[in-house]
Amino acid sequence: VYTVSGAAWAGETEVTGISVSTDGGQTWAEAEFLDPVQRYAWRRWKFDWLTPRKPGRYTLLARAKGANGSVQPDKHDPNYGSYVIYHPLPIEVFVDDAAG
Repeated sequence: VYTVSGAAWAGETEVTGISVSTDGGQTWAEAEFLDPVQRYAWRRWKFDWLTPRKPGRYTLLARAKGANGSVQPDKHDPNYGSYVIYHPLPIEVFVDDAAG
């Protein structure tokens, strides 16, 4: 098991959910919160990933959900240029034979 962790913020609403993908966004699972829900606050989370036995590259993503129904968008809106970058950013990891 490998623990993936982070922090999420949802602006003027509360963060109510975190989904984590270990396959580049094909499937999603819910993460566990480490902090209580609180308006205007960052909320820490963790996800215990059962590291795959098959060696290879894996793409990790996380996305937040807000109490107002908002969900982090999958892609960056190009109209914002280098501003308002809040889409999930992929993290590439490599699992070797020793990980299983």
